[in-house]
Amino acid sequence: MQRDTICIVGGCRYRVKSKDIDKKTQCSGVVVNADTLSFASAKDLNPHCGTVSYYGVLKDILEIQYTKGTQFFMFECDWVDNKNELKQDEFKFTLVNFNHLMYNKNLPTDEPFVLASQAQQVWYVSDPSEVDWNAVVTMTRRDNYDVYSTIEAEPHSMVKLDDNIPTQNEDVSRVRERVDGFFVDETMMTVENVEEGNEFEI
Repeated sequence: MQRDTICIVGGCRYRVKSKDIDKKTQCSGVVVNADTLSFASAKDLNPHCGTVSYYGVLKDILEIQYTKGTQFFMFECDWVDNKNELKQDEFKFTLVNFNHLMYNKNLPTDEPFVLASQAQQVWYVSDPSEVDWNAVVTMTRRDNYDVYSTIEAEPHSMVKLDDNIPTQNEDVSRVRERVDGFFVDETMMTVENVEEGNEFEI
């Protein structure tokens, strides 16, 4: 196992927060969409299963290597507390606050790690109207297009052709009208090739 500061996963370049501060581009924001059971209370016997988004900042990159060249990356992140530090503004932008994190006590039960293949890259833009709050902007990879996963095929418009095609057996005139013609009296002519000095018949 080794630690990295930069890695490329799924066409996205990830960079740890410590190396991201002095850069003009931001590559340390991540989000993980997980299926989670939600309980209304401690006595709730019918939990609701739904997709919950967890937003974080990349803290460390671990490259784990196995035999025969097998390797994968794990991200250690600082995750935002979804209960108190996540909200939506009037324009439906998701806002996060990194002043309060999920795992700030370093307990053995903390789970700050996630597989790099499960993470998606996001940007955080400072909200000018609210201090310490950042708007989440989802990143789209280059050459990645939003294509429908299922294509609904429409029936082709069929045009029925008539098998009884009319034919014309009449003679067709091959004479160009309204053009002055000329007659050739001799069937054989001798043409002299001036350049080569040869004679040939046409």
